Amino acid sequence: MFSARKRISISRLYDKDFLSQLGRDLSEAGFDRITVKLPYNLVGTEKHEIELQEFIERERNYPSIILSAISTERDESIKVLFVNISRKAHFFDDTFPSGHSEPSEIFVQSRDPARVFSLVGFFGDYFGKKGQKRKSGVSLILYFLALFFFVAQFLSLIGNGTGFLSASNQTFQYSIYLDVFFTIVALIVIFSSYKTPTGLYVNPPPKSNVVTLAKRALHGQVMDNPLVSLIVTVVAALITALILKLLNLL
Repeated sequence: MFSARKRISISRLYDKDFLSQLGRDLSEAGFDRITVKLPYNLVGTEKHEIELQEFIERERNYPSIILSAISTERDESIKVLFVNISRKAHFFDDTFPSGHSEPSEIFVQSRDPARVFSLVGFFGDYFGKKGQKRKSGVSLILYFLALFFFVAQFLSLIGNGTGFLSASNQTFQYSIYLDVFFTIVALIVIFSSYKTPTGLYVNPPPKSNVVTLAKRALHGQVMDNPLVSLIVTVVAALITALILKLLNLL
């Protein structure tokens, strides 16, 4: 048997309509058994593998699932791991035993190597074009720029005792206000990037704000919590600046 893998874009959001269309397209392509594997550590005594239509009708979101499609005529199989959040999820599956330690991915297996590469290429493009794009190239660039500016602010505060813009332009008396303004903007951009949901959601992704995220954090729900991720970013930037200061590199 020959096999190939391809990662799915982490910038897209897939919904129930997409999943229904995917099932129809797989059926038309000759895959006669289409099921969904659920994380056995989260479903308890429930079945850990159900038919695709039953999964859609349940209208429940999971941290991650595996879509499995088999063609008995061609002896081919396609598996798609959808990862929404990094909460621990274990599967009875040799290809994807867990959903929290790897990204969303396509796996194709067939006796014909030409079929393997054509299928993985086709469905790789399929997932790259379908669904709703939630993170564009511009948003990723803004995220990295915001992260750079935020770290630079801490380095400047620890090293020079003033903001990044103020240190760069001593003659501009309003730089301190610009420092504060752009720091707030950077925090908003970073938080928004953490907060943007991607993956597969049969139901719409749960909406949250700072208050609900803070309550979740207080109850120990820190994994994939955007507010916690933001706090970790702030603390990491501060620690980096302090270490560089102690090493006399600032």
